[in-house]
Amino acid sequence: MKKHRIKAAAYVLIVVTALVFIGGGLYKAWVSFREFDETILKEKDTQFYSLLMSDDVNIYNSIKGFTREAESSLKRSAIKTAQQYWEETLDRSLLEEALTKSSVRYNPLFSDLLILENNKVVFATGGSNKYKFLTKANDNKFRICKSPQGRLCMAYEVKSGRKIRYNAVMDLEQLYLNAIGSSGTEDLILLDNTGTIMIYKVEDKVRAITTEAEIDANSAKRMNFITECQKLQVNDGRSIEITNNNAETYTERMVVLSSNNTINGEFAIAITANYDDAVRPSKEAATDILIYGGIAVIGAALLVVLVILMRKIDSENAIELENLRKRNESMKEINRQMQEMSHHQRLETIGTMTASIAHDFNNLLTPIMGYSMMTMEMLPPDATELQDNLMEVYNASVKAKTMITRLSELTKKRSKEDFTEIRPDELIRNALQVTLPAKPKGVEVKYSFNCGKEKIMGDSTQLSQLVMNIVLNAYDAMEGEGGTLLVSTYLTEENMEMIFRDNGHGMNAETLARVFDPFYTNKESGRGTGLGLAIASQIVASHGGKIYVDSALGKGTEFKVTFPLA
Repeated sequence: MKKHRIKAAAYVLIVVTALVFIGGGLYKAWVSFREFDETILKEKDTQFYSLLMSDDVNIYNSIKGFTREAESSLKRSAIKTAQQYWEETLDRSLLEEALTKSSVRYNPLFSDLLILENNKVVFATGGSNKYKFLTKANDNKFRICKSPQGRLCMAYEVKSGRKIRYNAVMDLEQLYLNAIGSSGTEDLILLDNTGTIMIYKVEDKVRAITTEAEIDANSAKRMNFITECQKLQVNDGRSIEITNNNAETYTERMVVLSSNNTINGEFAIAITANYDDAVRPSKEAATDILIYGGIAVIGAALLVVLVILMRKIDSENAIELENLRKRNESMKEINRQMQEMSHHQRLETIGTMTASIAHDFNNLLTPIMGYSMMTMEMLPPDATELQDNLMEVYNASVKAKTMITRLSELTKKRSKEDFTEIRPDELIRNALQVTLPAKPKGVEVKYSFNCGKEKIMGDSTQLSQLVMNIVLNAYDAMEGEGGTLLVSTYLTEENMEMIFRDNGHGMNAETLARVFDPFYTNKESGRGTGLGLAIASQIVASHGGKIYVDSALGKGTEFKVTFPLA
């Protein structure tokens, strides 16, 4: 009887312990799911901020290009002469004619060009001067206005003389299309820094409306959050409940970059995406792991109970099984290390072979060059045709020797201690020379170097590889149909920019999103490994720079790389 009581107490203790473990496991699972959601949220917000900063740069470049063109065109001699004639004779016809021919009209953002006298529009190149200004000019000389056709625009003021002012009018919907585009899985919203207008996309169409206009409940929620971030001058993210046209509710994640934290300075930028769709695959995977893990735990627990009940545990077999498992893991580790060693040996062999071939080829070129010169010296003066032929052989040998020298440089190993001062214009020019043999027929290479003697710190071999990877990628995109590759360099206050723009077949959104992923390629089998742009991205990161890419099918591709100046 006493033994039965002890057994019963033991069973009760086991059941209570099991319940405690089950309860504790469920609680920890709930906590883990909470932490999992927060982790996904942070990762998505980080991705959104990265997209916002990229769009911010595009908006800044579009606005800056428009203002630059406006300033330049309105200060040209023809307009100044016409303005002086008007001030002297009160005849405005020459000035109006000059404005209608202004070069700013060819800017894609251009909407109209106005003359203001005593803060009143007296002439518009578009024909009607019935403009309504909704805000005062800010520090950047911009103000919001409404055109006679009812479109919301932004006017850039250019003062000229004591009597008049010019206003170059920018179409805001076109600014959105030009800087951001109308496609993509995420939606972007712009709110000007005065909180007067909002620009957003509705069913792939861009709309610019005043914040006082009547809008749907979803748009109102979004606008309220952007306005709140603008007032507090903070960047923030928030989950918003959205109701679609089918009266279905889902969670939308919205991240805002306030205007005071943007480069463009004129607009706050917000990005929205269906958060439920974004996290559903991860949540489902985590749920499956939890369920199957629980099944595995239950199965293990049943096995333990079975073993306890059967009292037939064979310790020697368990030890032997453990030893076999460790041996298996050891063999796997040895196999992995051998594969890595073999891979490194193959890479070293390839490097050694490349250096050896380059050396031997260089040795073959030396006598060709020498004997060419000696033969030319031995020819009589009237053998001009033979001299020209030998000179072609000599020049070709010199070019081949230069290419072999650069090829040998690529096989040398470098580390951060090898960083030196490099002139980017000279480096790109040399890299383009190396790629010329790979240039397809029908492809033209143009360049515009503007860095002069400015320098950056880096590894010349790695940076040459970066340039060649991008250039060769552009050659592949234009092969067959031909095209133009434009290579440019520019200087900013602290950085230098390399821009590679081709008019090849371009990339779709899926390819563009994975363009820097290792081993991802859309080329046919045998024509690419998918490592070129991945390596280029790593080289840029190791030099403290940034790389951007913009592309569209049928319109070509543009890579922009920035590096800090030395």
